[in-house]
Amino acid sequence: STRYDGSSRFHRENRWVLSPSFSAGWNVARENFWNNLQDKINTFKLRISYGSLANQNTSDWYPTYRLMELGLSNGGWLQDGTKPNTATIGGLISSTLTWEKVKSWNAGFDLGMFNNRFNASFDTFVRYTKDMVGPAILLPSTLGTSVPNANNCDLRTKGWELSVTWRDHLNNGLNYGITLNLSDQITIIDKYPGNDGHKISVGNNSSFIEGRRIGEIWGYETIGIAKSQAEMDAHLASLPNGGQRTLAAEWKAGDIMYKDLNGDGKISSGAGTLEDHGDLKYLGDNQSHYLFGIDINADWKGFDFRCFFQGVLKHNVWQSDGYFWGAYNNVWKSYGMKEHADYFRDAPVGLPGQELPANLNSYYPRPIFGSDNKRNQQCQSRYLLNASYIRLKNLQLGYTLPNTWVSKLGIDKCRVFVSGENLWTGTSLSDLFDPETVTTGSGNAYPLSKTWSFGLSLTL
Repeated sequence: STRYDGSSRFHRENRWVLSPSFSAGWNVARENFWNNLQDKINTFKLRISYGSLANQNTSDWYPTYRLMELGLSNGGWLQDGTKPNTATIGGLISSTLTWEKVKSWNAGFDLGMFNNRFNASFDTFVRYTKDMVGPAILLPSTLGTSVPNANNCDLRTKGWELSVTWRDHLNNGLNYGITLNLSDQITIIDKYPGNDGHKISVGNNSSFIEGRRIGEIWGYETIGIAKSQAEMDAHLASLPNGGQRTLAAEWKAGDIMYKDLNGDGKISSGAGTLEDHGDLKYLGDNQSHYLFGIDINADWKGFDFRCFFQGVLKHNVWQSDGYFWGAYNNVWKSYGMKEHADYFRDAPVGLPGQELPANLNSYYPRPIFGSDNKRNQQCQSRYLLNASYIRLKNLQLGYTLPNTWVSKLGIDKCRVFVSGENLWTGTSLSDLFDPETVTTGSGNAYPLSKTWSFGLSLTL
């Protein structure tokens, strides 16, 4: 099949796009040579497909035309006792702006065994995004205006999906089924001319660099928190070419000790490029990996049960604001949650009778207010959060009353049930964050609610 799309938002020469697609399959288990295996492997189907779509990716009606805005009597001065009309020319535009084109290749197979009690499906795919509207190319500030968006980026996403199911019916009347889903994907920047110097960004401000992943997190490797001034002094003495002065001037007990990865005797980010990143290292990316789901269901003599687990096996999150750190910038932008009390202190603090004991094995470094607190809040391995989790998304228990009971009332089917949502979560994250809604660098989104519901379902 194919489709032909046009958009009035682009110039005539870039207005139309053709998007073909096809799919093919071969159920090998239907061939004569498969007869000897038919009683064990009931289905074995090979599949391949290709599809393309286009996306205009603009909210402007006329993104390829430079507009002039006219204002009525809104000038900032008086002329003959009235404000004059004004005309303001718009920003720069890309006259060649056109469709983003997404092309996907998929290959997979379906498998059914043991009278189709066991079923499996596997797919692997590659998706190419061509002419994507990427970040604007950096130009000198002497330009005097913002750089327009353009079709300047190509992406490549590759991944796989697996689904496995077992269903069976026992002689005692029990029906049950278990389904497991698992998938993963990564996205790589194939082309982006706007970062010729391969400048990397620390933390969440991921840079587009050809050949690298989307959402990369770069930071320092943490040795630990100095438990004494002597330990900090010994660490600084091992860095004879400047210590950690590029981050801050004076270092004390309770501060972070960073690792000299390139062995140059100092802690720095070098030129901040992919080729010279000093002591920065690639810590991972902020995308979710190995997404999974487990669906279990059963029914027996009118009773039915279902539970669904969902989660992520790998998800790195770098939190950079006060909601995570507690002491942040100044007292007006800081937080005082229970978790934040686990900070470094080499002596008890607080009012008599309400003292917090010394804490040399703390999670957080010593609290510092002002811009100097960033010394300990550099993006680093110690505070890269593991947001992997498993959550009981849904639990249902029901009972269908026997037909002999309800038919006398003119009811075909009557089922009572109880259902719960988001009942349990297993994660290494602190209670400050919900692993399913945690964001990178801006605190926590509103947590998901735990919900119980009861009901009665009638079929007349």
